[in-house]
Amino acid sequence: MTRLVPLLLLTAAALAAQIGGATWATPVPKNFPEPAWWDQGVVFVGNWEPLVFRLRHGGETPVDVVAQYRREHTEETVLKLKEAGVNMILTHFYKTGLDSDREDIEEARKLGVLCRKHGLRLGAYIGGTIFAETLLADVPEAKEWIRYDEHGDPVRYSDQTYRYRPDFNHPGYVEHMKKVIRVAIEEVKTDLIHLDNHALIAPPWTGNTPEINRRFREFLSRKYAPGLLKDRLGFSGLRAVTVPTWHGIARPAALAPVTDPLIQEWIDFRCQDFAEYYGKLAAWIRQLNPEVVVELNPHGIYGSNRAFLNGIDHARLLPHGSVFWSEEPNEAQVSPAGILVSKIRSYKLARSLDQTLFAYTGPQRAEPKLRSWRLLMAEAMAFNRNCLGDVGSPLSAYDLPEDARRYIRFYRDHNRHYSATQAVADVALVRSFPSMAYNSLGPHLETTLMEQLLIQYKIPFAIIFDPQLGDLARYRAVILANQESLSERAIGQIREYVRGGGGLVATGHTSLYNDWRRRRADYGLADVLGIRLAPHRSLPAERRGAFGQGRAAYVPAVVPAQPIPDLESQGAGGFGNRFWRLPKNAVELVAAICYAAGEPLSVEFSAAPLTTVMELTDKKDASERVLHWINYRLGAPVEPAAVTVAVPRDRKVTAIELLSPDRKTAEPLPFTLEGGRVRFTLPRLEVYNVAILKLS
Repeated sequence: MTRLVPLLLLTAAALAAQIGGATWATPVPKNFPEPAWWDQGVVFVGNWEPLVFRLRHGGETPVDVVAQYRREHTEETVLKLKEAGVNMILTHFYKTGLDSDREDIEEARKLGVLCRKHGLRLGAYIGGTIFAETLLADVPEAKEWIRYDEHGDPVRYSDQTYRYRPDFNHPGYVEHMKKVIRVAIEEVKTDLIHLDNHALIAPPWTGNTPEINRRFREFLSRKYAPGLLKDRLGFSGLRAVTVPTWHGIARPAALAPVTDPLIQEWIDFRCQDFAEYYGKLAAWIRQLNPEVVVELNPHGIYGSNRAFLNGIDHARLLPHGSVFWSEEPNEAQVSPAGILVSKIRSYKLARSLDQTLFAYTGPQRAEPKLRSWRLLMAEAMAFNRNCLGDVGSPLSAYDLPEDARRYIRFYRDHNRHYSATQAVADVALVRSFPSMAYNSLGPHLETTLMEQLLIQYKIPFAIIFDPQLGDLARYRAVILANQESLSERAIGQIREYVRGGGGLVATGHTSLYNDWRRRRADYGLADVLGIRLAPHRSLPAERRGAFGQGRAAYVPAVVPAQPIPDLESQGAGGFGNRFWRLPKNAVELVAAICYAAGEPLSVEFSAAPLTTVMELTDKKDASERVLHWINYRLGAPVEPAAVTVAVPRDRKVTAIELLSPDRKTAEPLPFTLEGGRVRFTLPRLEVYNVAILKLS
């Protein structure tokens, strides 16, 4: 992608040298090599519930549950899946206990033999709950691993009275899970480990045991020297410190902002403790077999305060593995209320952290009348890191709709355009941990709405996190949507980025607080933004101006399209897709972004509906630049649209080819070159068009 001229001279290393900090790569680097077979186009189905659980769970259990289960494991089914384009089965392995699951484990092992025979990969499911009737009977010491509440009652999994939530990082539980993993790798010979049911649950059911309290105190003593701890909490003795208790607090999740320093530290502890647990298991998996891919199910980004509710900080959690699952209820569509709903935030999260996202994309989550699995699959093709997702159950191969098969074939046949790619981003939207973890309201609302604007206005962007602020020079502009709590280090990194030629857009009370959420005497970025703290903390007026060689724009707020009643009671549950209308001041915000960017964006549509979205990707070998265009309003084809795309530096466009699963054949597109940009017209769009810019 092209950049501002001043930024060509200001590398990430130079930025770090100027502010005396370490350089962080973007995306956050993995400290392990991935297996050679990965990133070659994954299309999978799942049958992760063992028979023992299907029978115990009850509910809508079919009469022929045993017969269905047996059929899932036949060679005929494996061949049907292969014929449909599936290349991995994510199967049951561990759910109720190694002993009680033993017969199911043997079925998984035999299924793996069939998969290898016919060229499919096998993933093994490992559940993260303790079954009272089986695991506690087989492993009595597992009672010590249960997550108990402050009243001494075991924390249960949903309404399933026979399943308990474990204390994941309890040393005994970690060793048990290592034993489970060894069986999966050495006996079943799995290619992927899927860790499910692992997101922590919302307060107050978070666990209050001697072991959890011990680790909490240890976390504080590691993080702070005694003098700094006293400055943080008002005292330095930790002997009587416990995790927060919630008795008498009717809605803990409604705390906003979180101003109690110990609750802030408890949020950070939960995120760190969970990330350490995942890191231990991921390292163990790779020690046993580095060819096994590691995957976790923490879900993605969809408007809620995941750090407070679930102990999830994606930036420190996900880099331990290669894949994460998001089962969020944001199936791609234009809702009846006219809101564009997508999982694009979670896909952007995955790209930013060099991850692949697993999501449901088959008919099991689609609207049959609209055949909307086409849109789910198109979204995955455009935004994911080379995975089409979960396209159904094993038995769905017998009646998978033809146009779903067509989309799968398209993805497999053209996988060369999806593998080994990176997303092009002109703009980086920052999700600062203290801003997003310690206030569930303003930062989440404005950031979520700003993301919606970037998606629908087709602005090439990335979602980034605190560890990536040392590498801002790759972006033309950075957006801080009411990122109120920023560390001194973060402010220094952003200031030097703008001084060196970068662009900044900020809204709300960005930088008014430090990373302990203590209010500064003035905005930390006051000099960069040209604003000052007004009496009674009323928001400054809109402003644009230069700072050093860069540009900064301040907009007082990202204004919701409609007033949100009872905003203060919204709580950590946050701003789901019913709130995702474009901001009332969208045009002003887009103008501020374009001003900060300083030159044309890498993609510009002359006219295209806001119900279409785009993604721009580059092959890592610089042989192609690929423009993906998707129509979210199914049943309403979009007329042709003129578009200009920046040509990567030192490359030439030799041809443009149009591909689509909605068209019978590929077709060449005529184009013209205009000063480092290529202009062409995208033809009529039904669901998904892909323009391949061939480079030399």
